Amino acid sequence: MNNGGSSQRYWLMRIVVIAWIASSAIVVYLLNRLDGVVHGDLYNYGLVFSTAWAVPFWSFERLIYVCLAVPATLGGAILVLDFWRGAKGETPVVKHVSNKSVASESKAPVQAQNAKENSMVVSCPKCQKIFGKPLNMLDFSSGKTRLVNVCPYCNHVLGDSDSEKSVDVSVVETEDQAVQKNVYQNR
Repeated sequence: MNNGGSSQRYWLMRIVVIAWIASSAIVVYLLNRLDGVVHGDLYNYGLVFSTAWAVPFWSFERLIYVCLAVPATLGGAILVLDFWRGAKGETPVVKHVSNKSVASESKAPVQAQNAKENSMVVSCPKCQKIFGKPLNMLDFSSGKTRLVNVCPYCNHVLGDSDSEKSVDVSVVETEDQAVQKNVYQNR
């Protein structure tokens, strides 16, 4: 199993958290500089202190500090825990799951995939594709509404007793032997 991609993503996650904490520290430094400009330098240019502007300024400034400190603290705690686990020799477990094709599209006889499953395999006479379960649809084309089985690939109606004289059914045994039987004869 190749874990190269997951290992790179793991280190990328660490780098992103470190950059996040570093940018939070830079923003805190810049906010302190801005506070120094407002409460220091602007008084030299005629700024008069008033609680009308100072209280909202302090409130917003403290809210910005909280919004920076909480995620930076949580990220730092997770990063320290991660490095501590790495020092102990624990590594994250990454499982790769691949999708397996259930339906086979070959025209050869289908082999039973699992003997414990009680499933049927259907082959479409029109497109010759093999599938496990036909679509069930209502047919309104004739005067009487009826439920019909339809191929999911080409929408061909399966087992239409009006147009076919007989239907050949293949049964696949667990030993992969196909038995042909003529099941239906038209009257």
